[in-house]
Amino acid sequence: MRKPTPPALESLLDAFAEIPDPRVARTRAHPLVNVLTMALFGTICGADGWEALELFAEQRADFFGRFLSMPKGTPSADTFRRVFEALDPKSFQDAFRRWLKPILDNLEGQTIAIDGKSLRGALAHAREQGGAFHLMHVWATGQRMLLGQKAVTNAGDEVGAALELLTVLDVRGATVTADANTCTTSIAAAVRQGGADYVFALKGNRGPLYNHVRHCFEEAEANGYRDASISESREEAHGRLESRVVRALGFEPSAPSKKWTDLRTIVQVDRLRSADKLSFERSYYVTSIAPDAAQLATRIRDHWKVENELHYCLDVTFDEDRRKIRDENGAQNFALVTRYALAMLKREPSKMSVAMKRRKAAWGDTYLLDVLASGTPQL
Repeated sequence: MRKPTPPALESLLDAFAEIPDPRVARTRAHPLVNVLTMALFGTICGADGWEALELFAEQRADFFGRFLSMPKGTPSADTFRRVFEALDPKSFQDAFRRWLKPILDNLEGQTIAIDGKSLRGALAHAREQGGAFHLMHVWATGQRMLLGQKAVTNAGDEVGAALELLTVLDVRGATVTADANTCTTSIAAAVRQGGADYVFALKGNRGPLYNHVRHCFEEAEANGYRDASISESREEAHGRLESRVVRALGFEPSAPSKKWTDLRTIVQVDRLRSADKLSFERSYYVTSIAPDAAQLATRIRDHWKVENELHYCLDVTFDEDRRKIRDENGAQNFALVTRYALAMLKREPSKMSVAMKRRKAAWGDTYLLDVLASGTPQL
């Protein structure tokens, strides 16, 4: 007899149940909901490939039997592979969004980082198609939650992917950050149209504006930064000392900047790092936020959480770069499961590392359900 389904799991099953099944009816030995639910739980617990998912489902069949109808047992590795290759990535992503809607509808005050990551294990297939295989991510840094992802084949497609993702997200009241590749007038306009602010890294690929901003700060330096808002900080960790100085200047529209929607402030960040040797870096940003250096310093540092908390964990803890998934749909869909599994683990409040949480979830049903429930507390 089945036990009552925990609310977080019940809402997940409801969301998965709305996904169109891409398989021919006569070949559906295992319900789509079962395959996807087992894949998410398996990925939380350390199953990082089709064979590992098959083994995980077999070992936890009694656990899944408490909530799922399993007349033909658990799926094989080939079943997991075929489903993920056939599944429409947009429909799959929409299901996660439905499930997490209470979280995704509450982004006011959050920093939302846009950044891309290559799936190196999928590169051989991607090269056959004429480009590298990348995923653009939109990551809520405070919520530790993936808001959306979009596959792109080269850097020139990143802007279009970012625009597409922004059109389906409610970013009102948030601050959107982006690196120099996606620092464009079109994305700035889309962010402002969505009711959010932007803070974008500015580099030489935006030549006229970049040169103008540098000139403005050279003049400000000659005047002792008299009109600048300034924030200084120091941080020591792992034998490295980093000092940062953030300077923000109010900005009047000029020829190189008139196309930038609501550009109010330019920012200069100096970073001095001391470890085995000294290094100095100076970078620039443009933003629609007023010249408040302390606030802007926080937003700029928040952007790096997409690297540290998403991309780094995917490479180190989930070993994503070693996955040999050659099918593009399969790579996208498995990547999506991985990112939401990581989000659930990140949001679980214990102080263990993500790697240790995965082990604990694999060793016990109670904690596995705790990860799902604590990862979605608003549900």
